[in-house]
Amino acid sequence: MSFLSWRLAATVLRGGGLGLGCGAASGAALGSRVGASGLGAASTIQMVVRRYEDYLANVRPPAPPPADAGAGFHAYRLAEYGYTLPPAFAAVGRPAPDFNAGAVMPNGEIDKLKLSDYKGKWVLLFFYPKDFTFVCPTEIIAFSEAADKFREHNAEIIGCSTDTEETHLAWIRTSRKRGGLGEMNIPLVADVTKDIAAQYGTLSNEIGIAFRGTFIINPEGVIESTSVLNFPVGRSVEEQLRLIQALQFVAEHGEVCPVGWKPGDKTMIPTTDGSVEYFASGATEQLGTSAEKEDDDEDFASFMPSMSSPSELEATISGNRKVVVEYMASWCGKCRQIAGFVKGLKEKYERDVKFVKVDTSDPEWDAYAKERGVHALPAFRFYAGGKESGSEVSGYKKKSLGEAVERLVHEE
Repeated sequence: MSFLSWRLAATVLRGGGLGLGCGAASGAALGSRVGASGLGAASTIQMVVRRYEDYLANVRPPAPPPADAGAGFHAYRLAEYGYTLPPAFAAVGRPAPDFNAGAVMPNGEIDKLKLSDYKGKWVLLFFYPKDFTFVCPTEIIAFSEAADKFREHNAEIIGCSTDTEETHLAWIRTSRKRGGLGEMNIPLVADVTKDIAAQYGTLSNEIGIAFRGTFIINPEGVIESTSVLNFPVGRSVEEQLRLIQALQFVAEHGEVCPVGWKPGDKTMIPTTDGSVEYFASGATEQLGTSAEKEDDDEDFASFMPSMSSPSELEATISGNRKVVVEYMASWCGKCRQIAGFVKGLKEKYERDVKFVKVDTSDPEWDAYAKERGVHALPAFRFYAGGKESGSEVSGYKKKSLGEAVERLVHEE
């Protein structure tokens, strides 16, 4: 007999009813009838437990055990309660699993919270392991303090753990100086059955509490972002707000948001021309690793001759020598990043191949390149015996470029 069954029996005897089809009044009446009948405490508890078990069997019939029910919390749940947890369903692009569960609301009252009631708004749903712990209050307080900022962007924050509503409330009523939460500006859901965490794939199978899962749900109720952290590491509230702002921008404008995008930063039209325009703006000038920044400082003309005119280029590629032509631009971040690799190829094959560049930063060269079908930078074209050889290699593709140059070298 589970602890929950004994707790239930005691609650009913006190007049609680606990939702078994009887309210407080009928629960109290049951207790009175039991007392009048002269039944002992043990017999009374056994009677109530049997009623509870019958109720559970009718309301939630046992489900077939999952394939992995031989270990962990799922097996415990199956053995203890006669049914196991639902499978994980939450994923990007899928509807967020709905739930209707008890929660402590921002006004401090315990009430039901239904996720689908939030349709029409963005929702940040975050799971945390346990009340009265260590990292958790730092996150929850930060999310609560930021709730109004999220609401300015039509977004609501909902916290959830596998604790009870009463535990949530006790924690909220504990001062922050003593490790409590204090006044909350967000609801905290009580996932006492652990079904919600299971459906969202955040439940630890070993110990039955939630990892730090975070889900961004759009106004149509579809999941746009998921992430799950292990217990010891807290999340960044600012990053969650940034993600919501970026997702909202994409939904409204149809443009995409590059790395680290914040409101006011340049976005990109998701086409080849849009990509070229974005990089042409110099938006990537501050990106890259230290090694890449060394390449950024490289003077392209120092290791590869720059063509001064179309006639010079035509004369160069029309000769008998094998030639690699790089179409690049001084503002192109990928051109700079790959410069060191190109320099290495030039040094390796300089006896067999001549490397030259066309700087499309010059408007005339830019028009020339576009006329010849160059749409992305850097673009490498290969010539042997006065004719173009092989296919163009464009972008930051070291492996493809190296293989193309080697084929050119060995071409008869």
